[in-house]
Amino acid sequence: MKSDKEKNTTINSLPGLEVLNKHFEDYLNRLKQNLTTEGLSQLILKEFMEVSNFLITIGDQEYDKVRTGKNFDFSTIYSLHYLLPELFKDTMLIHRDVLLQLQISQNKKQESLVDDQAVQHHLKESKAILEKASQSFGQKISTELNPIQQADKKRRKLVSKVKHQQNPWEIYKNQFLTIQNQTKEIEKSAHILSDIILVFKDIKNHTQNICATLISELENSKQSISKVMDSVQNLDEIVKTADTISLIEDILDDLDSTNPGQETYAFDIELKIASLKENSIPVAGEDGLLLIKKIDFNKSAKKWLNYMLLPDMIELWQNKVNLVAFYKHSLLNLKSSLTLLKNNSTLETLPSQVQSIQNMLRSANANEKLQRKIIGQMQEKFSTEFFVTNIYNTEDFLKVSLQSSITQLTSSKNKFLTSAERKIHNILSFFSTKYEISTTDNPFKKLEAASKCIEYRTFKASNIHYDTLFLNKNFIGDLFLVPRETEKQKLQETLNLWKKGHNKAVLVVGNNLSGKSTFIESVAKDHFDKQSIVLETDSTISIEGRKFTTTKNLTEALQHIKKHTYNSRPLLVIDNLELWRDKNHSLLDNVKAAIEFVETESDQVFVIMTTSNAMQSHLDKRLPFSNSFSSIIDVNRAKNEEINKAILLRHGASHQSLVTEKGLPLLNKQLELYVQKLCKNYDYNMGEVLQAWTYAITTADDHKVVFQEKEYDFEDFFTSEEVIILKYVLLYKHINEIVLKNFLGNRYNISYKSGLKRLTNTKVFLRNPEGNLILNQVLYHNIREILKYRGALN
Repeated sequence: MKSDKEKNTTINSLPGLEVLNKHFEDYLNRLKQNLTTEGLSQLILKEFMEVSNFLITIGDQEYDKVRTGKNFDFSTIYSLHYLLPELFKDTMLIHRDVLLQLQISQNKKQESLVDDQAVQHHLKESKAILEKASQSFGQKISTELNPIQQADKKRRKLVSKVKHQQNPWEIYKNQFLTIQNQTKEIEKSAHILSDIILVFKDIKNHTQNICATLISELENSKQSISKVMDSVQNLDEIVKTADTISLIEDILDDLDSTNPGQETYAFDIELKIASLKENSIPVAGEDGLLLIKKIDFNKSAKKWLNYMLLPDMIELWQNKVNLVAFYKHSLLNLKSSLTLLKNNSTLETLPSQVQSIQNMLRSANANEKLQRKIIGQMQEKFSTEFFVTNIYNTEDFLKVSLQSSITQLTSSKNKFLTSAERKIHNILSFFSTKYEISTTDNPFKKLEAASKCIEYRTFKASNIHYDTLFLNKNFIGDLFLVPRETEKQKLQETLNLWKKGHNKAVLVVGNNLSGKSTFIESVAKDHFDKQSIVLETDSTISIEGRKFTTTKNLTEALQHIKKHTYNSRPLLVIDNLELWRDKNHSLLDNVKAAIEFVETESDQVFVIMTTSNAMQSHLDKRLPFSNSFSSIIDVNRAKNEEINKAILLRHGASHQSLVTEKGLPLLNKQLELYVQKLCKNYDYNMGEVLQAWTYAITTADDHKVVFQEKEYDFEDFFTSEEVIILKYVLLYKHINEIVLKNFLGNRYNISYKSGLKRLTNTKVFLRNPEGNLILNQVLYHNIREILKYRGALN
């Protein structure tokens, strides 16, 4: 047992702790002052970080004494290296998390999502948590400086016990430095997000100014029409018709069909978001970890604007073009009528001219109502979705998955830290509750909207003869084949080289319904006549009179072809490469066999394979897939004129008259505009546009088909598990319960079974004759866009 003299020596050997205690008291005094949110943030970033630096400094000094074995007291070592670091680390984590929440508060205030009162309440709560955590640590330092504590038998026993344990200081020091770096990252991200918020606001203001201009022009046009109305109603003498005609001519000169900003909108937006780039943003602290989101704000903002906003903008501009065209047509007719009245010196038909102007005003009012409705929808999207701070919510408009934590802190948490962190999460609701309530999506409404969309697009028996012309994949005569001239030219060049003895193989890629099969069928007919082999799973092929039944083993089928094609130079078609797989033969093995065949036999056999763009990208990550082909032909996008021609050919074959809802013939210009809109909506995918055309068609009894432009939005109601299943089916064409269960094991029943059932019940999935689940053909475009939006597809 130590003497009293030895005890006093121990007590007086803690100058580092005394100075640390003084530093911490000074920090606590500053913390208790009246601070703004910015002031509290700076206090954490400067004063508290200085305290942590001082603790690291004195900890290093004592650790150096331990390593050299000179002039150290283990009671001090116990305090600085074993006892205090764990609590101080917890205190640092609380400061880091509060700093992050202060940043969120400021960013939401900048986006006008919270008011000053809410921010002040948040500041008060934040300070209270920091004071409680800091006081707890300060009390621990004071306890260590207390002579009674130093002399306590239990403490001396603990000190003695840890003497033989490995000193943990280096581990704690690294953790302190990591938390300091995290704090710097939070500070850095605050400035980054502030600049991004300004860009988002600029985009909102720019778009809203265009909308305001459209409404203003509409109001001016209505006023002009009203002037014409007044002028016509006041016509009581023939001589006055000249003034009215002059007024009409002035209005016609002023009417301009050019939409404000339409030609430059995309370019303007591109310039505004050019400064945005990929950033790693701290978004939350959880059990000691700092959760990071890696977000490409440029790409994500573009995706949101293209997917959510641009369709509405296009509709606004198109509505204005249609209205201006109507104005011009009506005013020219009115001018002609008034000229006729003037020449005939009579006002007998004047009431009919008044009726004509009234029709114009009714159209203007209807258009204004529609335009305001669309603008209101856009404003709603802006006010609930287009916010930078949505990255902090569970439902992120940027749809970027949580990727990693910046560090892995392995030590367990004490009860104080756990309760304090829980309180941090609880108090956040003070400034976000109102906003979160306003933006919470009702999953049932989304599901209901999606169901309406599917029902609207579903094949209708009454339209069977007309729709068959557009939808039947096998109904392809020469008259219905629209040549893809650019793609045909590229293939012809490759084929010419192959005929000269070069090894050549072609990969044709495109999304579903883009026309891959149609393209290669035309190639086979034009260039190979009967010398072509179409290799499909579970079918029979005949080569040189020898029949062969295929399975899902592509290696075996290719070996057979290699063995029996020595006397000919045929075309080999492998359509839908992704279908070559089963439990015994993986797609990867079959693709390797295909690549090997191309490398060795493509001088003797002209090989064409087809697959989707998504599968091409998927395979390229696993092996040099695309590089194995001499030519890659992408048929994903057709030209506008090619699609327009395809629709006209098919409609012409129906021998039906195309009319509007009112029974009036649909003008060619109106038809062209609608086709152009469909092309933009479906990314110029030939089959998607042909299919979408049928949605708007209803067959009438008198050899007419009624065109009714109407569309239901398909809402994203999918869970994360359902997204995974959808991606699989989009890549591999089909799935079934057995495959999914074998692949997932116990997770199938826990997480995926109900999702698969829901996708089936809602008709997102349909069951084919083989019993496999396939994606509903009318949803391919929507599902693909949703998966891209959710970050599941490149």
